[in-house]
Amino acid sequence: MPAAIFRMRTVVQIVVTPGSGEGRARCTTRRLRRALKRRGYEVRVQSFGSLGKLLEWSDSCEPDFSHLVAVGGDATLSIPFVPVPSGFGNMFARAFGFDSRTPRVTELFERGQVRRVDVGRMPNDRLFLSHRSFGLLDDIQESVEKGRQQPTSRLSRHLAYFAEARRFLYGAPLPSIRIEIDGDVLAERAGLVTVANVETYRDYLSLTPTASPVDGVFDVFAISAPSRFRLWLRVLRLLITHSRRAEGMALARGRRVRVTVEGHAPEELTVLRRALPLLVLPESVTELEARQVEAETELAQS
Repeated sequence: MPAAIFRMRTVVQIVVTPGSGEGRARCTTRRLRRALKRRGYEVRVQSFGSLGKLLEWSDSCEPDFSHLVAVGGDATLSIPFVPVPSGFGNMFARAFGFDSRTPRVTELFERGQVRRVDVGRMPNDRLFLSHRSFGLLDDIQESVEKGRQQPTSRLSRHLAYFAEARRFLYGAPLPSIRIEIDGDVLAERAGLVTVANVETYRDYLSLTPTASPVDGVFDVFAISAPSRFRLWLRVLRLLITHSRRAEGMALARGRRVRVTVEGHAPEELTVLRRALPLLVLPESVTELEARQVEAETELAQS
């Protein structure tokens, strides 16, 4: 189909959380909207002040657009999807090398290809793209980022995480988490668990270096310890040595994960293979698969 005809039929819906990326998301959206309109696309923009409002919209919106661009975070719908990283994490977007620079985003519309990738399903049919975590790291992240007064700058966010980690080191109870993968028990009393569709916390604390959203399985990492202090020592050891074969650590793969946090009902997580149509550059999946092979080799040698 000629490019001009394709563009006439293309309606691009941009959703944005303005506070993401130290406030850069709003500027990124304006530049992207202008660039796409110059190229002949019809562009709509909708802004959401919170993740809850965005989720409400994603559950009820009419699919009357051909592409979805999310600026400031990761979301999921059943049409070609373009995540634009603008916040603190954006692990899913970065796994495919997505960039917030306008020329790199518009390049996807010029020569991008639709590749269907995996997503994770939680109870109540909620979906996740990057990971679902349990235990101390998840508690710290939730504590730092809840409410309206969360830090906006990267440095402030890092300092907030360290301060909150110190508080949890001394004051928080050690969680007890049981993990089963495809019916087999990975850990009985873990204190930190992540069920990942992509590499989690790359460049900071890589828990799942071989995770990939194109291989049909989750990577599941867990750390168990008899006390909060020993748990944090093992996290620190991982941060320094990058070894996941130390005492109390476990890494495995599977399609169905059952997580039971003490005092709560079990949570079932399932991989939905090829569920999300993602607009990607042709070379990005090749680069993703190459990184996975490299990480697997390093893990086998460690």
